[in-house]
Amino acid sequence: MAYYLVPVKFRNYFLIAVSAFFYIYAGPVYFLLLAGLILSNYLIGLKLDLSVEEKARKGYLVLGISINLGTLIFFKYWNFLGANLVKLLSVFHLGFNFPYSDILLPLGLSYYIFQFIGYLVDIYWKHEKAERDFPRFSLFILFFPKILVGPIERAGNLLPQLAKNIYFENDNIVEGGKRIAWGLFKKLVVADRIAMYQTAVMSTLDQQSGITILFATLLYSFQVYADFSGYTDIAIGVARLFGYNLIENFKRPFLAKNMGDFWRRWHISLSSWVNDYVFTPIAFKKRSWGILGVFYSLTLSFLIIGFWHGSTWNYLLFGLLQAVALMYEYATRKFRKKLARSVPTVIYNNLSILIMFLYVSFCLIIFRTDSFSSAGSIIKAIYTHPGGLFYDTPSTLFFILIGCMIMMLYDIQKESKIFRFNLFSNKNWIVQQVSYALLLIYIMLAGVFDGGQFIYLAF
Repeated sequence: MAYYLVPVKFRNYFLIAVSAFFYIYAGPVYFLLLAGLILSNYLIGLKLDLSVEEKARKGYLVLGISINLGTLIFFKYWNFLGANLVKLLSVFHLGFNFPYSDILLPLGLSYYIFQFIGYLVDIYWKHEKAERDFPRFSLFILFFPKILVGPIERAGNLLPQLAKNIYFENDNIVEGGKRIAWGLFKKLVVADRIAMYQTAVMSTLDQQSGITILFATLLYSFQVYADFSGYTDIAIGVARLFGYNLIENFKRPFLAKNMGDFWRRWHISLSSWVNDYVFTPIAFKKRSWGILGVFYSLTLSFLIIGFWHGSTWNYLLFGLLQAVALMYEYATRKFRKKLARSVPTVIYNNLSILIMFLYVSFCLIIFRTDSFSSAGSIIKAIYTHPGGLFYDTPSTLFFILIGCMIMMLYDIQKESKIFRFNLFSNKNWIVQQVSYALLLIYIMLAGVFDGGQFIYLAF
């Protein structure tokens, strides 16, 4: 690899150049915006760190958050806010020509804006020191494996790694390559093959049976998981090739037994960010409200998570549904503990996992559609359309089910170690290598190589 041929002291510069080229190639118009945000956040971070007076520190923090949120709102939410303002004024018979924008959303904006804000807040709280080295700070944001779709990195994890001299280690290449292979399997074999079925069903919704639409709805949960976690696996694997460890973003979410457990396993970099910078501070301030303070903090936190995904009311409803489930779990925690003691553990745990999966799948109907009426049409069709299960060829369902089964068996083994013999983490080197070789062969045989982009690139 060219990276390891570059002298150690110049390797960060090499990665900055590669990352800048990668971003310019993906979206050249917005590189200047990103460069400006990197410079402004670097300078504000220094001012925050060097300022002694609380008033000045708070002023710099507000300035930094305003710049970052203002950028995010303008590019991502401007038209949404304008359209709803016009609708609101029309109720009072007031006309208003809102200056709508036709500017495209910069790639990775939602991810690196949250990374900037987290960095500044950590300095304000004195959890981290401001990074003095501008190239290192630039690479902290620009690092190409995670710039487009995360994970949303923390200063405390990545910046210390960027300050170290990285030397070639065979384990980094081997483990990084394995992680990339697993991510490619999830994306090409599971997510993109399900996407083909999804397109066939959802583009002809009126002609499909309720059982087909229900099956497609359940499969969509696996599609989103395989697509997003597959990208994360590839990003973590690529970073590992260069000797860096990005934070984990998924931890077997479809084995969660409740909504709180689910969000500790799903899109961890986002959920932990919202927990640390939104939920915990607000819940602490509202602790005198008791349970209402918890409910208030949960609602605000998950409305932010919902709205982070995009500028539609459906995303807000998606976030609200998560908050409602969490509030229910908080209010009934004593009852559920008592119930768990009265039911065999295996039955209780598996029923909890099933109910959790079904609820998430229902919420993803809201998530995937752009209007309440579209979501309602899908839900209604499940109950009202007669007929059998649609499939174009037997191999379609075969490859989909086999792919999902392999993915979930891998997760179950990682979670519970139910099999004495395992393939991908076997202590025998030969078994492990043969397993990954077979995985690559299966990717070549069953993968969809003309599939679409990653789902979370849209956010």
